Amino acid sequence: MTTTCDAPCGATRDALLNQKGGVAKSTTTLHLGGALAAAGRRTLLVDLDPQANLSQFLGLPQHDHDNGPTLPQAMLHHPDDRDYALSLVRKHSENLYAIPASFDMFTLPRDLHASRSNEDRLTWVLEHLDDLFDHVLVDCRPGLDIDTDNVLHWAHSVLVPVELDTSSIEALKLLIAQIQTLAQDTRRTPPTYRGLVINRIPKGDPTLLDRQVRQAFHDLPIPVVGEVRMRDSLVRAKEKGMTIQQYDPNGDAATMYHSMAVQAGFLEATP
Repeated sequence: MTTTCDAPCGATRDALLNQKGGVAKSTTTLHLGGALAAAGRRTLLVDLDPQANLSQFLGLPQHDHDNGPTLPQAMLHHPDDRDYALSLVRKHSENLYAIPASFDMFTLPRDLHASRSNEDRLTWVLEHLDDLFDHVLVDCRPGLDIDTDNVLHWAHSVLVPVELDTSSIEALKLLIAQIQTLAQDTRRTPPTYRGLVINRIPKGDPTLLDRQVRQAFHDLPIPVVGEVRMRDSLVRAKEKGMTIQQYDPNGDAATMYHSMAVQAGFLEATP
C-alpha cells in the first residue's frame, strides 16, 4: 500500500458498536464508509467481529495466523511493528480500505485477558495507520468484553446503530453504563457520541409500537443522525460486494448515507 498523507492529518477514530446483535452495525459501517470514500476521504474499515459480516460484504476472505497476518496477532504479538500493521490493510476500491476479520478473533477476548496492558493493544496497532487515512471506522462484535474496551480506549467517538424494538433501548442503556464505568475505572476521557442510527425501519406505515420506540430514541440525549428504511438496493449492493454509493450513486439510499455522514459530523454540509 502506497498511500501517503499530503498534509498534516490524523484519522478520526470511530467505533460502531452495540452489544445487541442484528442492528445492522456492519451494514452501517459499509455504507457510511462508502459515503466518506465517495466524498474523497481516505477511509479504513476495520472488522473486529469474528462473524465477519463486514468482510463478507466487502468480498474479503477471513484469514487465520497460518495463512496471513491478522489483527489479533498484531495486537497480541506485534503491537509495535508498523510494517505488520500495514500488511493487514486491503484495498477495496478508490479511497476505501479494510482490515478483514480473522478466525482468531473468536479467542481474542480470552487471549487479551492473559496479556499485559491488555486494554491498549488495539490503539498501539491502529496508531501506525493514523497518518494514512482521514477516517477509521471499527465494526465491533456484539458483546461487552475486553476487546470492546480496547475499542473504547482507542476511539474518539462512538456511533450506535439500533433498531426499532424495546430491547435496543435496554441494550443502549447498558452500553452507556459500560462506557461510563470504563472511564471511571481508568480515569480516561470517554469517547463522545456522534449519534444513533435507527436501522431496519419497515416499509409501509409504522405501527404504534414503532412510533413509540422511535420517539423514545429521539428523546434520549444522544442525537439521531440517521433513519434507515429497509431497501432492496442495500441488499443488492452487499450481494455484489459494493457500497450503496458504488451500486446506485444517484439513488435515495446513497443520498441518505451521505446525509448521515453530514449529520454525524464527518462531512460538512454542501450548499
